[in-house]
Amino acid sequence: MSRRTLTLHKSGQTFLFRYAAGSEEAIIDELVRLAHDPSCPLDWADVATLSFQVAYYAASDGNAAVSPEIN
Repeated sequence: MSRRTLTLHKSGQTFLFRYAAGSEEAIIDELVRLAHDPSCPLDWADVATLSFQVAYYAASDGNAAVSPEIN
């Protein structure tokens, strides 16, 4: 199973989130939880940015699964 890494640079900090392909729902849930946490510097715009990265990876996986292999 492949691993994915989400990256966000904000206010001089770098946030990295790693998750396994296939667990997209779990990482989105965790990002939402962090956005609700007042002690966490991530806001809803950050969660949207990271969620876009998740969607991009998922779409790339889907395209690879249905595209013919080029030799």
